[in-house]
Amino acid sequence: MTINPRLATVLTPDKRSVIFACKGILSMALALFLAMQLQLERPYWALISAVFLQIRPETGLVIEKGLCQIGGTLVGGALGLLILAWLLPYPILAIAALTLWIGLNAGASAWVRQANFIYGFAMAGVTATLIVVIPIANPHATSSIGIFHVATARVSEIILGAVCATLVSNLFWPARVEGLLRSHARNALNQTLAYLELELDLSGTHDRRHQQVDGLLQDIFALSDDSSAVAYEGSQGPGRARAAILICHKTLSLVARIRVIGRLMRYHDDLMTDEMRKLLVVLRTSFTAMRETHSAEQAMTEAQALRRYLKIARQEQAEDAPALQRRLFLVARNLTNDLILALEANRALYSAEDTQLRAPTLKPYRDWQVAAAVGLRSALVFLLASILWIGTASPMAIMLMIMPVIFTITFARLPQPDLVLKRATLSSALAGPVSLFLALPLLSMANHSFLLLILALSGPIFIALLAISRRETLPYGLGFCTPFIILVQPGTQMDFDIARVASNALAITLGIFLAFLMFRLITPPNGPGLRRRLVRDTAIDLHTLLGQPANLREEWLNSRMADRLRWLTVCDKALPASRRHYTDLGLTGLNLGQVSLWIHSRIPAQPSPALQSAAADWQHALATAYQLSAFGKTDQHFKQASDTLLAAMANTPSITHRQQQQIAGALERINLTFPRLAERLAPDWQPDDMATSSSPTV
Repeated sequence: MTINPRLATVLTPDKRSVIFACKGILSMALALFLAMQLQLERPYWALISAVFLQIRPETGLVIEKGLCQIGGTLVGGALGLLILAWLLPYPILAIAALTLWIGLNAGASAWVRQANFIYGFAMAGVTATLIVVIPIANPHATSSIGIFHVATARVSEIILGAVCATLVSNLFWPARVEGLLRSHARNALNQTLAYLELELDLSGTHDRRHQQVDGLLQDIFALSDDSSAVAYEGSQGPGRARAAILICHKTLSLVARIRVIGRLMRYHDDLMTDEMRKLLVVLRTSFTAMRETHSAEQAMTEAQALRRYLKIARQEQAEDAPALQRRLFLVARNLTNDLILALEANRALYSAEDTQLRAPTLKPYRDWQVAAAVGLRSALVFLLASILWIGTASPMAIMLMIMPVIFTITFARLPQPDLVLKRATLSSALAGPVSLFLALPLLSMANHSFLLLILALSGPIFIALLAISRRETLPYGLGFCTPFIILVQPGTQMDFDIARVASNALAITLGIFLAFLMFRLITPPNGPGLRRRLVRDTAIDLHTLLGQPANLREEWLNSRMADRLRWLTVCDKALPASRRHYTDLGLTGLNLGQVSLWIHSRIPAQPSPALQSAAADWQHALATAYQLSAFGKTDQHFKQASDTLLAAMANTPSITHRQQQQIAGALERINLTFPRLAERLAPDWQPDDMATSSSPTV
């Protein structure tokens, strides 16, 4: 009999899940014990704080998330005090200020990538809510001292939970981020090699290549996002972080470079020579051997052998070899060099003592419409809950104002947030009956014994933590665990009020369901407007590329294009299969930037005025032609700028004849690219769209 994989996580957990759940129980028990000893008003918030920190159990991630949680709590606490100081007599204005604050935090969270930083914004919004709503609910019993007490209590409870979770993570069965980075890097390199093979496979389909790129981007982002936390794990942490980021950059460069070869093979077979076809066979064979080996050292040996072959093959080319062939061999050499650097960076993840690797981190794509959608969604959830609270004057409505805000902010970056919230809603509905018919009867018999209290809580929470330990069951575990703690409210003054628990259970489930509906109603933009802005921003980067520091231009472009590529894949998924060309468009922009950098690197440091002018004009013509091709139009000025550049190079003695041939091959290849892009993308744009987008904004 085969057990459902989701049930197997709970019924037949592996060692990792059991350790994770045990650490969660220890951190929550410690947080509850200290909160009760310190006589904090609501100790259960310390438990909830500890739960959220345990979602990613690796030491560096827990420390980083703890710092983000503490920072967000302090900022939210200060803002909550300001709102109470100014607007306590005006509850409607106070709720309006909270709504604006939550919307701003949610919108700002859309401009960062790391989940820990997003959680920091969520805590800033929720802490302010906790501090403001409770005094407003009972204004006659609230004084200045009471307000300060509420604020310090909420902040203390949340910080205490963060500190306890961090201590347990470091002291008991510590898991380290460096192991996670090695796994991410291995997956990213294997995905990259698989994509390199697929690009050189004539039987490979457009959909398969898209799926491969999508999976590869997810691995790259996982590696990049987690790399910041490894800096908290000893002296070698910063070196490992730099190595991880370099792998991200080189895999992006590899994907962009191989597409030059793949497109030429698929669309221009008539231009292929026998030497070029032989090169493709050698490349694909080498990539397959590197992917199938289980040893990083063997993969490095294969890559170095490929580099030696390419060096000899390039030297043996005939003098009258076509310019396109020379360009293809050069691309293959550069691709192999990038692959070797990626493997070297992977080696540095194991020993980073002497590494001097440097590369900028991948930048999140910041689009104001995306941020506005995320902010509006969280603000509306809070506002609707506030209206229910004001209209009914029911204490249970307060729960509607807290849990949905956390979930709408923290889940916004997930690939399918509505599905996650749907699962969390189902498990939150289970938290009420478990609290009423199991936890509360057992807790009522604890007779103020802390040990019995922990034993009664541990069963349901342990099962929930087992679910949280796996990504596929995390929504179920989180949807049960957090509401369960809020419903039971363990502490020194438990009331065992069945009516309170039942009403709060209904409110929490309704709140999470409300968040689910908002994710269905308000989705981030993925239509023509977003596509237009993504293309425009890529064109702007091509315009301004030469203004960056010379030794970091490629990394600068990669860091800005990475998340942009992710959004282009989102745009593609919203289109019919026959129109999914925007991931290709983004990768083309990345490759054009790399090609232009290589061409400009062949220009002497002190060029003639004619060459300098021709090179600058060519770069701007490249950016303009790219943007026009994205909207289905071609530009003859680029061909003229290319001819002018070649003529200026021919009059420059320091640029050899071989280099001129290689550059001519690169320009020929680009001239083949733009008409093909324009033909494929023209049906997506109406005439008025193209008219408004024909001129790049610099």
